[in-house]
Amino acid sequence: MSDASGSQNMVEGPIAGIDHALIGVADLEQARASFERLGFTTSPRGRHIGWGTGNYTIMFEHDYVELLGVIDPTQYIHGLDKFLETGEGLLNVALATKDARASHQWLLQQGIDAVEPEKLQRLLEGEGGDKTLQFNNIHLPPDLTPGLKTFACEHLTPEKLRQPSWLSHPNGANGITEVTIVMESLSGVREAYVRLFGEDAVSGDERKGNITVDTGQDELWFVTPKTFPERHYDKNIDASLGLPRLAALTLSVADPQVTAMYLTGQQVAFERDSTGAVIVSSEEACGTFLVFAEGESD
Repeated sequence: MSDASGSQNMVEGPIAGIDHALIGVADLEQARASFERLGFTTSPRGRHIGWGTGNYTIMFEHDYVELLGVIDPTQYIHGLDKFLETGEGLLNVALATKDARASHQWLLQQGIDAVEPEKLQRLLEGEGGDKTLQFNNIHLPPDLTPGLKTFACEHLTPEKLRQPSWLSHPNGANGITEVTIVMESLSGVREAYVRLFGEDAVSGDERKGNITVDTGQDELWFVTPKTFPERHYDKNIDASLGLPRLAALTLSVADPQVTAMYLTGQQVAFERDSTGAVIVSSEEACGTFLVFAEGESD
């Protein structure tokens, strides 16, 4: 839409918000146990049809976290084995779309070379029999999403994706608020994400190593190794890890003190910052630097 001066400030596109964050794990069952110890409720195990990967999901009202592991290495595993060569951790973040085909047409209208959406199916195992979940995914060109090799996900069977009992987590978590991506240089980040989300959605300064992208529901933070400690409580990035790398996941909770009390009861080590946020090290969360910060779920 244009402002009074006629300049184009906002891009109204069909891609908005984070649909889910993916954590690559070496042992799926062990990862499930680790995240349940952290106070998350996990859904039943899922199995991608035609692939060798499986998952457990941590469901929130508007988004979710996916624990992704290899269950059959003889089948296609989408490069997960290569990612795990450098350890577990945040593998990807998928954006959301209500209509993958509309997103595809919108990208073409923006002059972006995008491939047709592709369907993915996942069997959700359950005592009453397996359920088939269906998705339409549109892969986004890397030059449109620097720092990420991502896609937008449309849920074709949303009624099967969430059950009320899966949305309640003893640690109080209720949604994703931020994902932090570390890059050697932020050159071109602003321009690319303005193209995807609009001028008003992007703030910060590439030269200062800090760009924030408001996706419409949550944020992507792009930082350099030097500025990561400024955004994340004086913590440093492992210099041996290749960049770009998704380095931190921030979840909202109504009361961080509830989270702290639960983790204390589980004998999980954590830190608190000056705002009261609860910080769990990557060693406790399958290679993922995890932050629980006060915020309200929509």
